[in-house]
Amino acid sequence: MMGRGSRAASSRQRGSALLEFPLILGLILMPFGLLILSAPTWVERQTAARDAAGESARYLLLNGQDGSLTAEQIVREIEAGYGLAPGTLRVSMPPGGVVPGESVTVQVTVTIPAVAVPIFGAIGEVDWTAEHTERAPDYGASR
Repeated sequence: MMGRGSRAASSRQRGSALLEFPLILGLILMPFGLLILSAPTWVERQTAARDAAGESARYLLLNGQDGSLTAEQIVREIEAGYGLAPGTLRVSMPPGGVVPGESVTVQVTVTIPAVAVPIFGAIGEVDWTAEHTERAPDYGASR
């Protein structure tokens, strides 16, 4: 035979789910959902920065500073190809030309939204830098 105390305790616990479910949904599941929605944006922008750094370093090594395109223009084309707003990728290159036997390093910095919410847009942002180094061949050096 059940006592009165056990019936009262079980009736109090039945209503606790009404409070626990919104708390679990709002405090645990929503933040994880927002992070999952943001992950593709992070990967896409990091890939764009890596591609831009690699292609501009190769172009700079093969054509030098006097080519028909500049490394900056290559970065702008990659930026447009990924559908990013102009100025999202920022490039920094070594001053001067390419010296035989030395390395050329190009850095491309991209702004990545910390959380990308589909309806509300981006919340916060983080700068991430990709770096690519190409080594110029030793032959042809006039040292």
